[in-house]
Amino acid sequence: MSKNYEKLKLNYKIWVETDSHVSILGEGKWKLLKAIKETGSLKAAVESMGLTYRQTWTKLKNIEEKLGFPIIEKTRGGSEGGQTTLTPQGEKIVEFFDKVYHEFEPSVKSIFQELLDELNSIHKPK
Repeated sequence: MSKNYEKLKLNYKIWVETDSHVSILGEGKWKLLKAIKETGSLKAAVESMGLTYRQTWTKLKNIEEKLGFPIIEKTRGGSEGGQTTLTPQGEKIVEFFDKVYHEFEPSVKSIFQELLDELNSIHKPK
């Protein structure tokens, strides 16, 4: 057996897709929407995440097109500058992923760990 044995671990991603398996959004866009909600600004949100404004704007518009409804709403300039907020549907998406990552994920990790402990017991390094 190899001396370089490393304990196995399981990794996964959660995303929402259509019936025809077209990916709509996942953890990254959830984090982006949360950042928009917190900052009130798409520009500030993308900067805090190290993303580019133009590509992110295009991706958000593509998500809205796939969903069939807006998830962000921009208000232009004025003396205090523009603002970006989440629509009620955008808020629901954030709530959905909040629940997935705070309620569902711990249960999944626990089950995964039990199964992995079983798998890792196949080979115990000496």
